[in-house]
Amino acid sequence: MHGLHSFLLIYVLACLGQQALGSEIINGNKAPENTLLYMASLQVNGRHNCGGFLVSKDFVMTAAHCNGNSVVLGAHNLRSNQRAVRGIARKYRYPGYDSVGNGKDISFSSKQVLTKV
Repeated sequence: MHGLHSFLLIYVLACLGQQALGSEIINGNKAPENTLLYMASLQVNGRHNCGGFLVSKDFVMTAAHCNGNSVVLGAHNLRSNQRAVRGIARKYRYPGYDSVGNGKDISFSSKQVLTKV
């Protein structure tokens, strides 16, 4: 039984370490423009790092391990020049967060400029 647990642990860890390839939607449909305005992209120097979502006019929820110095809200295409980029004023990590695997991988980021909700 110990061998099975070890195998399953290694399998799960290997699956978690996989990175998605490509940017295409698989077995789904593109969302119509201007329908997911609450979706956020946390970015480092203009490049997507992590996703998140708007929970109020001031705050974006994301994973605590995500880094970013700016946030883009509601962009249908991150490669487009028609996107609203806002700086991150402060990041609030969940108390006790110290690694991805401890179950406390959540944070709020406050934006520098308010957004109309």
